[in-house]
Amino acid sequence: MSETEAGDGPPGDARSEVEYPVDVDDPHEPADDYSLTELLAVTAAREIGTGETAFIGVGMSLISGVLARHTHAPDCQLVTESGYVGAQPPGVVQSISDTVLGVGSVVATDQMQIFMDNQRGLLDVGIIGAGQIDRYGNTNSTVVTGEDGSYDDPTVRLPGSGGSNDIMTSCGRTVVVMRQQRRAFTTELDYVTAPGHLDGPGAREELGLGGDGPETVITDLARFGFDDDTKEMTLTATHPGIDVGDVREEVQWDLAVADDVATTPAPTRGEVAVLRTIDPTDIVLRGTDRIYEIGFEEWADEVEKHWKQLMERQT
Repeated sequence: MSETEAGDGPPGDARSEVEYPVDVDDPHEPADDYSLTELLAVTAAREIGTGETAFIGVGMSLISGVLARHTHAPDCQLVTESGYVGAQPPGVVQSISDTVLGVGSVVATDQMQIFMDNQRGLLDVGIIGAGQIDRYGNTNSTVVTGEDGSYDDPTVRLPGSGGSNDIMTSCGRTVVVMRQQRRAFTTELDYVTAPGHLDGPGAREELGLGGDGPETVITDLARFGFDDDTKEMTLTATHPGIDVGDVREEVQWDLAVADDVATTPAPTRGEVAVLRTIDPTDIVLRGTDRIYEIGFEEWADEVEKHWKQLMERQT
């Protein structure tokens, strides 16, 4: 672990020393205007410690990595599967192949090199999404078959593995970020895309998987860890306004709960302001179709204006 403890952002009072790259009043004070999705993104960002190498994708994974880079972990190195190392992308992109991901990168290589480096154990933490997850942190982002469907004829065809299998298999540790719904926190996956702790203690070691697997799951309701002995997912913190019962209702199995369940720290005003600069048109944070409502040119102008703020402060 780096000098910044994962999950907490800067240790102690150091969070108040973060210099936010946007103009906002009282940036270190807790925000009182934020969504649960924004809280999810901030909580995931705090899993990245300064000096760590973080394997990120697109969507929420990208936003969390960029937020960490612009706030509490300026020395973290963002790595993308498209081949960029030390990337400093200013905001959301449409695909992993978007060249904006390479802004400020120290290395531009290829996908094979990135995945080989991951298999060699060079990457500290990976952040992935999932459509389903089970009690051991195994994830499905491939298909939802339902009762009558199949792999070839599923109820829902999900985006697929992307880099999630490689990240979960080989990264030092993995953070899973997803919406919490009872149908997603399931007793049995329709398909195993990425191996968590498989069927319990010792299973990863038996198969020779290099990384430690899932360490944290973050949803729009709560934060979970994994028990050292059983490897089962354990509720460790609920978000403000959410109680343990709310979380249990959205899990199919008998969820393990820590003896002392914490409350997730609220985002700071600065963190929320940076988030909204990274995603000014709410493509990820609110999942809107604003790009279609305002027209491409207006959308592009708004994105460019906000991204320039970040780039000017960072140079």
